[in-house]
Amino acid sequence: MKASASDMSKAICVLHVGPGFGQRGGVASVLNELRAAKALFEENSIRVEFFETRGFKTMKGRLLFFALDLPRFFLRVLNGVDIIHFHVSPRGSVLRKLLLYRATRMLRRKVVFHWHANDLAESIERSNRWLNSGLREFIESSDDAIGVSTATAVDIRSFRGGASVRVIGNCALNAEHIASLGPAKAMSERVLPPYIAFSGRLVEEKGLFELFTAAAILKKKRRHVHVKLAGTGETDRWVELARKLDIEDCISFTGWLRGEDLMDFYRNALALCLPSHRESFGIATLEAMFCGLAVVGTRTGGFLDLVKEGETGYLVDTGNAEQLAEAIKRVCEDPGVAWRMGEAGRQYGLERYSFKSVCAEYVRCYRELWSL
Repeated sequence: MKASASDMSKAICVLHVGPGFGQRGGVASVLNELRAAKALFEENSIRVEFFETRGFKTMKGRLLFFALDLPRFFLRVLNGVDIIHFHVSPRGSVLRKLLLYRATRMLRRKVVFHWHANDLAESIERSNRWLNSGLREFIESSDDAIGVSTATAVDIRSFRGGASVRVIGNCALNAEHIASLGPAKAMSERVLPPYIAFSGRLVEEKGLFELFTAAAILKKKRRHVHVKLAGTGETDRWVELARKLDIEDCISFTGWLRGEDLMDFYRNALALCLPSHRESFGIATLEAMFCGLAVVGTRTGGFLDLVKEGETGYLVDTGNAEQLAEAIKRVCEDPGVAWRMGEAGRQYGLERYSFKSVCAEYVRCYRELWSL
């Protein structure tokens, strides 16, 4: 159905519902980017507002959610909200958003279900009977649905019964600003000695076992590769693994980086290596691309959208340390190729995941939803 002129001029109020009160993670980052886009939305007669929910990790958080968040949510929705955009991820986020979704349906507002992970079927299967049926209803009955990558959208589509599912990727405003300044640093201008960058949580599902094993494989072949890891998590576990693999001289930990420190970490690296077992989108990957890095990733989730095989980086099978070692070796052996891949990735990121283009997809979603 084509929107009329009056539909296009009407101001729409969209309420984004996501984590708050100090919670961190990918969804929180997405909401921060959307906050920064308020002016772009207003240019299209769309007012965006944000409703933060508390985490369920503590009893206090759960009690405050029911005592304060639920009543505040009702009042907020009744105060001129047209569309409610739920940002959902596994575990506690599902339960909180499901409870608020039920309230939304009572108030007869239009709903967008936005899934930020790549384990939707698994999340449903592991849920108890009430949560299982509720989540299925949430997905199926929402007026529109969004996945952050093609793979994520495919997962959602299997529960939508043919209804609309959009693919809207994330953006990375700070890194995009760097990309907009022009080509990345020449390899000769980057910090010596060269290093491979890793950015993310220091947990097994990020492929750290394979990354450390790949470094050990290369060391045995007398091809020394230094890996710097930015992030927090199970640091002691990975320090011990590096010791067991005799690669302590190949690994260093920078801790949690943000802002310009993180951007400098990317800009001075030779390439980004993120061998995740699963990755719904990969904001770190996009940040690194904007900073002019070739990417070594895995054939899963968001990597399939972000990385153009052989042009902006290399993809390997998940869990395959031998393939990973070979891809890292190829990047390290020819810095010129690594720079050209990074430059191709920078341009691809600007073309497909710029702040304005991602926001335009949201605007299209809200306008088309409102015209139904």
